[in-house]
Parts: sequence; C-alpha cells; structure tokens
Amino acid sequence: MGFLSVIISAVAAYLFFGMDHSFLGALAVIVSIGSFWSWGIMHNFATDKARQLKDYRGGFYDITEEEADSVPNWIATVNFVFALSGFILLLTAFVKAMN
Repeated sequence: MGFLSVIISAVAAYLFFGMDHSFLGALAVIVSIGSFWSWGIMHNFATDKARQLKDYRGGFYDITEEEADSVPNWIATVNFVFALSGFILLLTAFVKAMN
C-alpha cells in the first residue's frame, strides 16, 4: 500500500483526537509510525537489490517485480498488519463520528 497506509492511520489519529478519544488516537499514531517504519524497511530491501543491477537509475518508485520480491515475508506481513489496523481504525473513527 505504500504511503497510503500511513496517511490512513494519521487521518484516523486526527479524527480520534478531535473526538477526545485519546487511547484510540494514540493507537492510531502508533499504527501510523509502524506503517511508515515497515514501509521504509521494505523500500530499503528493494533499493539494495536494485543497486546491484547495472541499469539502476536511482528513482524512488522505479522498483521492478524482482526487486520487490527481495523483501522478506516477515516485514511484508508486519506492513500488512499495520495497514489493515489503520484501515480498521479509520472505519471506527468514521462510525464514532457519525454517532
């Protein structure tokens, strides 16, 4: 999901803090930080693999499928869990805002 999961979690944190739900807001901040951290780790793995190729141009989003496959499954799973948690928190914030 890339940076989208970070934005989703940050919006959820903003909404929760705006509704005086401090615990859920803090949880959304932690999820946002975790999403950003795991996304950065995954990008570093892919960039390290790309640098080994002779046609590496140094672009931020020009990662090929082979380079993306170099990301270990454990960090991809961590990123997925953070992204899913952020999405659930955002849905929860919308539901609480409607009530």
